[in-house]
Amino acid sequence: MSQKTEIPKILAEAMASEHTSYKSTKKFLSKLHTAGKYVIQGPGENAGIVDLGRGWALVMRIESHNHPSFIKPYHGAATGVGGILRDIFTMGARPIALLDILRFGTDTRARRLLPEVVRGIADYGNCVGVPVVGGDLYFDSTYNHNCLVNVAAFGLVRKNKIIYGHALTPGNDLIYVGARTGRDGVGGAQMASTNLDVHDESAVQKADPFLEKLLLEACCELADTKWIEGMQDMGAAGLLCSTSEVVLRGRNKTRKNLGARVYLNRVPTKARKISPVEMLLSESQERMLIVGHKKYRKEILKVFKRWDLEARVIGNVTNDGKYTIVYDTSSKKNLVLPMEFADIFPDVREEWDATLWKSQNTKHQKASRRITQNIWHQYDWMVGVRTLKGPNKPGHYAILDAPEVGKKIVIAWSSDEGLSDRNPARGIEHSFDVCKSRIRSLGATPLGITNCLNFGHPKDSIRAFAETIDVLTARCKKFKIPVVGGNVSLYNAHGSHSIKPTPVLVMVGVR
Repeated sequence: MSQKTEIPKILAEAMASEHTSYKSTKKFLSKLHTAGKYVIQGPGENAGIVDLGRGWALVMRIESHNHPSFIKPYHGAATGVGGILRDIFTMGARPIALLDILRFGTDTRARRLLPEVVRGIADYGNCVGVPVVGGDLYFDSTYNHNCLVNVAAFGLVRKNKIIYGHALTPGNDLIYVGARTGRDGVGGAQMASTNLDVHDESAVQKADPFLEKLLLEACCELADTKWIEGMQDMGAAGLLCSTSEVVLRGRNKTRKNLGARVYLNRVPTKARKISPVEMLLSESQERMLIVGHKKYRKEILKVFKRWDLEARVIGNVTNDGKYTIVYDTSSKKNLVLPMEFADIFPDVREEWDATLWKSQNTKHQKASRRITQNIWHQYDWMVGVRTLKGPNKPGHYAILDAPEVGKKIVIAWSSDEGLSDRNPARGIEHSFDVCKSRIRSLGATPLGITNCLNFGHPKDSIRAFAETIDVLTARCKKFKIPVVGGNVSLYNAHGSHSIKPTPVLVMVGVR
């Protein structure tokens, strides 16, 4: 098979993975209630945004790093924190807080994994200077082979400084900045889209929080200028997904026949003889894609140089409607491969039988006070001096000071106390009601929700997933509290065992 036929096929397979395409769940997610009085940006971007008033907004997002954290707990958890922080500052926002929602098994392996996961979260957040202001930890044998590591992040941004992950103008630059590309994380999206039966450590990346801090400051500085059109984290499926996603969003917004041309020879690499596919699918951490206005190229690159970051113009936005890669094959001429967007980014959908979820009747147990205190002692929850109520006091909520708007931000998160195992719909209803009551009891007005929907293999769990969405949608509509973003994590399964449904709900309010 020639490269001209092999490369598009491999890329299409990567983009069709569950983690990237949401092929099993998007028909259900489309039902969610996502509009509301305070919504500035709902699902479809790197993060959701709600209006705080006085020209300011809160950016919020939750993600899972379940499979990587089970395989390599320290780096799996740390890179999860790094990824969620980039989802915040790619919107032009400065991160102000993190939550960690953890679920672990009851066996010997779980006792080994937990300290490393906590250390990974603590080291990354502490180094970057973003406080971990809350979270919770539960143990259950259902997670013996699939721990859950969900991390939420929040940031502040002026409404007139919001940056979106899109490319709108032909001729604009695609600028690569941050760490060099290696073979680490190649196939990460596909790994997260299958049962965790085979442990491939090469699919888990290594974290560099000090480099992340430089990226954060440089990107926040650029967000204050008029030099850039968009920003995008290089997350799942790496360079391929980021360069294509900004164009796809632009195509949808402008209805223009936009495309992208990517010169792989210009991509900074840290390994020799990296193939085009490896370069495009690598998930090396601490990398960002900037869509820059061409006339400000020198100014943009100067900012990155001042922050000691490696940056290169690796391509441009086109008006030919194609995704084109150019690669030097060390022969007499380059490999120039123009691909149709529809071929490598198809609208794939997968149907599953609606099998009734069978309760496992496992024991859902909160961590002891001793274990919980040991965890929180490792996190810096006061850095940034916004934390008014953090893990220093009991309760599944945090309060942050927002002097920019003269208000307090209240963050509440759910614990369904194992109800989702017996009745998934009742579990999410309980979570919603608890969060809403907690927000309102503190005198705050609920603004929006972000959620992480952790389920097992879809053949066991898709009906439970659908029921969860239906009940959540009804609850959101009734109380006018929209979902502004979130994440789905399927295939939390090992062999024939799927974890019990574990939806995590985070609600924010302001008072």
